[in-house]
Amino acid sequence: MKRLIISPFPKKNVPAPERELLELLFDTPELHFRSEQETFWYELLFGEKNTAPAFTSKGSIRIIQFNIQQADYPEETYSEWKTALLSFFNSDSILLELSRSYGLIIEPLSDSMLGEAELEAVADTLFSDFFLPVKFFMGLFHSKNPKLRAIFEEERALFDLSSERPIETVETASLAPLASSLKNSPIAAELVQLFIDDETLKPLIETLYKNQGNISLTAKDLYMHRNSIQYRLDKFQEQTNLSLRKPSGLLFAYLCTRIA
Repeated sequence: MKRLIISPFPKKNVPAPERELLELLFDTPELHFRSEQETFWYELLFGEKNTAPAFTSKGSIRIIQFNIQQADYPEETYSEWKTALLSFFNSDSILLELSRSYGLIIEPLSDSMLGEAELEAVADTLFSDFFLPVKFFMGLFHSKNPKLRAIFEEERALFDLSSERPIETVETASLAPLASSLKNSPIAAELVQLFIDDETLKPLIETLYKNQGNISLTAKDLYMHRNSIQYRLDKFQEQTNLSLRKPSGLLFAYLCTRIA
């Protein structure tokens, strides 16, 4: 039986000393799959690349990763938790259990797919019923083709367990690498200094971005008058010539807040 350290990010990205320590502390259980479908998906996504099975059917799927944010819990609770988790998804979905904390839901495209808000409600419900905190990563829809393994590896690398968000998506998780690329930018550094000088700017930009540029919702979240938000946006543009009313300007400023 194969033994494999499974994590939401490639093993090669973990420095050798830390990886050796993790392998000593956490004995990875042997993987036992209950169906041919589970074995198929494991071999496709994690097995030897030159022996990966080929698809026999068409259609699209998405892969939702999950990670339980708790180390110790009874086996009976875990078993009931997995049953409850699957009940929220299409009956044709497959739960691929890769460790006691990490696994995948492989879900065929259908008319009744959970959105980001619904998946967050699932996380809340599971915590209320079982007291097991869980983070999810919602992948994109992908057709069944030979590129799927490489696509999944990229999605797996984007799953950031340190994020405060209970639900991560490709679009939200991709912002961190984009922001990281700005660390050596003198332009970004100038904006970061502006955030340091005026501590109200960063929460304003973050809230405005969360609300997709909606000034009324931003004013409500920050307990400010709408005119006050308008004034702050005008003042920021006067200082920087960067308009937070434009999607591109707001995105750039938000990425700068991620490195501030």
